[in-house]
Amino acid sequence: MRLYIAVRGNSPGPLFMFPGGAPVSKSFFSVQLKKSLTWAGLPHGSYKGHSFRIGAATTAAMRGMSDEEIQRMGRWKSQAFRKYIRITMLHLHSSTAT
Repeated sequence: MRLYIAVRGNSPGPLFMFPGGAPVSKSFFSVQLKKSLTWAGLPHGSYKGHSFRIGAATTAAMRGMSDEEIQRMGRWKSQAFRKYIRITMLHLHSSTAT
């Protein structure tokens, strides 16, 4: 991933793009994800494209980003992004105890 980011740069837009700048399609991404997981010996049935949206929204929330920032980052038009945030009660308890 670090190599990809080094090549892609920090330009705005989708994280995964073709060399010409067009965003990869959901189907292309899904096929590549499945191939990569299979190559790595991981169960591809446990991972979907939405895993990345869940991870990004959860990480952003854990880092203190506002709802508006998370919504903009994920290009959500509604409050649906809140369903993607997966912060466990155990984590919430440990972070408030310190």
